[in-house]
Amino acid sequence: MTVVGILFGVFCLVAIRFATYKSGNVHYHANFSLYINGKRDEFKNFTFYEEVAACANDLHDNPKNRVHMHDQNSSLIHIHAHAVTWGHFFANLGYGITDESVTTDDNVYVNSDENKLRFILNGKQETVIANKLIKSEDKLLINFGNENSETLQKRFSEISSDAKEYNGKFDPSGCSGGEKLTPFERLKKSFP
Repeated sequence: MTVVGILFGVFCLVAIRFATYKSGNVHYHANFSLYINGKRDEFKNFTFYEEVAACANDLHDNPKNRVHMHDQNSSLIHIHAHAVTWGHFFANLGYGITDESVTTDDNVYVNSDENKLRFILNGKQETVIANKLIKSEDKLLINFGNENSETLQKRFSEISSDAKEYNGKFDPSGCSGGEKLTPFERLKKSFP
């Protein structure tokens, strides 16, 4: 009778773990665009993109593995760690972002009487962006210039919205990406 009780207990434990198992991997996406004086930064240089030929197991040791772009998609961000900010992302590109300025690979643009740095995050104007966490399916417009609100809203609406689509896809740079576990793999991870 004791053996049956132990087996029943193990069965219940495995069943609960199987039903509630969640992967510890972080993998989600966001979209953005950066405009400087009316021109969209296309991020054409290959150095802006992470290599995806081999998956990285040292995810948290290398800041670029935590948040990056790849596949030459200049409006899609790949996030692989908790607590990643927009400031982290731009630092990985070699850019800088504050509430008063944006630094690109060729210049520093600072608020003046003629030109202002403005942010629209998920349809709402923000004054500070660098320390905000990047959330799944966020959409951010960064604009430096003297454009009116109507132009800014138009630019925001033109930002790609493919983050949701990519959230469900396998990500070759993350080794696990959005790939779903098979029932057998989930069962294996359910055993203590």
